[in-house]
Parts: sequence; structure tokens; C-alpha cells
Amino acid sequence: MQTRTIAQSSLTGALIAGLPPTRFRDIDRRLAAAILIVTALAMLVLLAIALRFTPPAEAPDTDNGDRAMYERVVERMHAGENYYTAAHTELHDGRYGTQSVFNWRLPTLSWIDSRFPSLLWASIVLGLGAIGAVFAGAKLVRDTADKPTAYIAAFALAMCLAACATGAGVLFTEIVASVMILASASAYGLKRPAIGFVLALAALFVRELAAPYVLVCIYFAWRDGRRSELAGWAAGLVAFFAYFAWHYMMVEGQHAAGDFSYVDGWIQFGGMSFVLSTAAFNGMLLAAPLWVSAIVVPLCLLGLIGWRAPEAARIGVTVAVYMATFLIVGKAFNDYWGALYTPLMSMGLAFAPAAIRDLVTHRA
Repeated sequence: MQTRTIAQSSLTGALIAGLPPTRFRDIDRRLAAAILIVTALAMLVLLAIALRFTPPAEAPDTDNGDRAMYERVVERMHAGENYYTAAHTELHDGRYGTQSVFNWRLPTLSWIDSRFPSLLWASIVLGLGAIGAVFAGAKLVRDTADKPTAYIAAFALAMCLAACATGAGVLFTEIVASVMILASASAYGLKRPAIGFVLALAALFVRELAAPYVLVCIYFAWRDGRRSELAGWAAGLVAFFAYFAWHYMMVEGQHAAGDFSYVDGWIQFGGMSFVLSTAAFNGMLLAAPLWVSAIVVPLCLLGLIGWRAPEAARIGVTVAVYMATFLIVGKAFNDYWGALYTPLMSMGLAFAPAAIRDLVTHRA
């Protein structure tokens, strides 16, 4: 029995020792202790928030609410209606606020869905895209770390994008845009900036909430002196603003008696409570109690910070920008916005064990 215990301990030690090095390997002892303390405190704070969190009563039922509504919109478009007529009818009948343009999704995804013979075909295409994005993310981890860490990252990403395998995924702009953002960030990391640019711009045309990621991409293009990419972004943003202006005019043309707007706006200052709820909108965490996310999220962030590769900076900054944005922007039931950044966040989980090891055992 003792021999088996020693063998198991040796195996565990060997596995931990075999993890890739992180940024924390050679830092000062006091700084390492401070990082561990801050991580533990973050878990405690998030646990306290999670244990007293009450889901908003007005949260929509995404299975019988938004999902069914957008499915009917696509069905109407299959029957020959244009997007704005179909969307106005369904939004009005569902008692959604239709006065504000921001309550209307851009028509991009519904139009694409309506081009397929059925939503099943659209779901298959999305599923294939998600598989490609997972492989790209895993390859980035493999190229900057090692195979075991890449396997963990692939598993975390697959769990995070599980919604792409359901019929609902292809109807939600946040989920489709999240696949594009993951694939874009991975392409940039794999030294394929042209592919990264195209996917990032496509995500913006699918969901305007991809804008924080686009700003991150523009920053890195400026930082790295990629003038051709900056020119591409200038042209792409002009095209997007023209598209959004056309979208605004089409929405204005649909207003009718009985339309209304919500009393409260999207600037809600939801703080860490809302950020935690968005971070939990993640395939592998969504079904678990919120306190599980309170433990996992700091580990993901620790792993992202510890990921010792220049290519990881874009991913970490994107996650930080989305979290900072959601401290201020978003109603309580907009937690599904978290789908935009949680795939990137989940990549940090693959580096968390190595980061903890280096903080505990490899101090200068």
C-alpha cells in the first residue's frame, strides 16, 4: 500500500514537473506570494458574490423566448419576407422593445441562416467552424507550450463551444461571433494576420459587441507597425458604420403604433456580479452552480497571465477588455454576452496547473 502511494506521488510529481514553464517561474518570492494571495482573495470575493447571487426575474427563456423568436424570423425569411418585416412582427408579438435600434440584431446571421435549406445545415456548418477554431486554438497552445497542455486546452475549448452542436447555437449572434473571435485570435497567434483580420471583421458584422475585440486587434496592429492591416481596419470600419447606418434607417422605417422602448438602458454598472455571470456563460460551466465559476475564473485568468508566449497577449488583453466593459455595460439578463470572450478565457485553464506550480516551487 505504501509502495503504491509513493508511486502515485512520484507520478503526480513527474506530471507537474513536466508542465511547461510560465512567466512565474523565476519571479521574486514575495511577488509570487502576493500573486497567490490575490488569486485566493479573488476566489473568496467571487464565492461571496456567487453564494448571494439571485438570477434576475426578468431573464428571458432562451429556449422558448429568443431562440424560438429568431427561429420564426428565419422561417419567415424562408417564406419570402425580408428580415425587417419578419423581425418587427416577431419582436412586437413577443413584447420586445423595438424603439431602440440596439434591440434589433443586425440582419447578417438571420440572412445567412435563411440561405440554407434548413437550420440543420446551418448548424452543421457552424459545428465544423467550431471544430476548426478548437483545433486552431489547440495548435497555438501546442506551438507555444507542449502537447499535454494543448490537449487540455482543446478539451476546455470543446466544452466551451458545446452550444455549437445544438440547434440553438446557429441562431445566437454571440455564439457565432465567439467562434470567429476564437479562430481570429488563434490565426493571429499562428502568424496568419490576414485570416485573423478577416475573421475579426466578420465577427463585427455578425454582432456589434465584437467591437471590443476589434479595438484590441487595431491596438496590436498599431503596436506592431502593421500599416497595411491598419488601412484594412480603416476601410472595414467605414464599411461597418455604413452598414449600421443602413440598419438604423431600416429599423426606423419599421416603427409603428404599439412599439415601445425599455425604461432602463445598457449602462447598468453591474460590477463583478454581472462579470461573474457572463464568465459563467460557458459550455463547461453553464450547467454548474455559480460558485464553481467563482473558483474556475481566477484560475483561468492566472493561467492566461502565466502563459509565457508573446502570442498570448492578444488573448489576455481581449478577456480583460471584455471583463472591464461588462463591469459597466449590460443588464442583468444579458449574461449570454459572455459567450463572446469565454472561449478565450477558458484557454487559460490549461496553464493554471503550471502557473500554480511555478508560484509555489520555482521562486528566485
